[in-house]
Amino acid sequence: MSKKFLATVLSFFLISIMLLPSATHAATLNKTVEGMLGFSPPEGTIAKASSSYLDYIAEKSIDGSIQTYWNAGTYKGNIELKFPSAIELNFVHITTAAQPVREVSYTIYGLEGEKWVKISEQVTHSLKATYTTPPPIKVKQGAYDGIRIEADGGSSWLAFNEITLGTFETIDLKGQPQNTSAKLNWNTIKEATNYKINFGTQPNKYSDSISVEKDTEGNLVIPNLTNGTTYYFQVVAIFNGVETVISNEVAVTPNEPQTNEPTTPGNPSTGEPSKPSEPGTTKPDEPSTGGATNPQSPSGNRAILVVTMTTGLEKEFDLSMKEVNDFISWYEGKQAGSGSASYAINKHDNNKGPFSSRKDYMLYDRILTFEVSEYSK
Repeated sequence: MSKKFLATVLSFFLISIMLLPSATHAATLNKTVEGMLGFSPPEGTIAKASSSYLDYIAEKSIDGSIQTYWNAGTYKGNIELKFPSAIELNFVHITTAAQPVREVSYTIYGLEGEKWVKISEQVTHSLKATYTTPPPIKVKQGAYDGIRIEADGGSSWLAFNEITLGTFETIDLKGQPQNTSAKLNWNTIKEATNYKINFGTQPNKYSDSISVEKDTEGNLVIPNLTNGTTYYFQVVAIFNGVETVISNEVAVTPNEPQTNEPTTPGNPSTGEPSKPSEPGTTKPDEPSTGGATNPQSPSGNRAILVVTMTTGLEKEFDLSMKEVNDFISWYEGKQAGSGSASYAINKHDNNKGPFSSRKDYMLYDRILTFEVSEYSK
């Protein structure tokens, strides 16, 4: 065999070896685990545990099955996962086997080169069932060659059913003030099954929350707010009942639109300029034109509807009895489980400004009580 032929074969062999790692180390995350967020670590990941009981070994925590598990055989321990190549992540999700039901604490480290760096605070989860998938643990976003999970199993041996990881999208929340309401917009989170909106009148302290369905992230209006009061809003994306992504906080101060109301020639009795009659009202000395009557001179079947919100705010409306009965029918229907989540009440005499109509949208779950005071005939 010639030296030239051997040199050619050797060169081919060396090139093949050089190309092989690039294919083997392509760390792609594409295997999901039912009921968990993110993906299983990629093929080629090396799992190592501080200790194991019988055949409940570390590899069973990343085999894609929530039915198998790693058991440390002791109360405290850790698992190290070393990836074939660096993976970008900002959360780790763990399903824990807990017998008896108890609290388990976790701290996560990331492998940067040859150094383990702490990338999460210590997180304690109160487990509520034998096999529990608590919320994912947020970690410092970065590309890591591996992760190490140090944990304390509490009152029993430490055990993990499955580990997944990945990156959350961020929620960019924007708010716009409106009259007695706030308009919220945020970007779609693909994994979210629904959203929760937290809000209150103090930063990072929320007294109210409402749930909204998926695909309502654009142009959501929160009604029944007080003009001049600053409200702070936060949106939380929920995946199958688990709170995952939390947005930035935005401050919104609802306000009444500023209008330049025209004046009419001075009042002959006072010399003061007088305002024109507001739409939907009549003067006491003029016949009704079919619109809403002046609440000071009610005619026909009318009543004052006072709605008390869960925030303690009271809203008062002067309405026809038909409008009152329509509102009651909606409320009782919603209470029985049917109908829309909100109801629009015509503001009639409060219709100030260049608008054809103004309506106050009431959310069913924001109503505490309501009272009807019917005018005497």
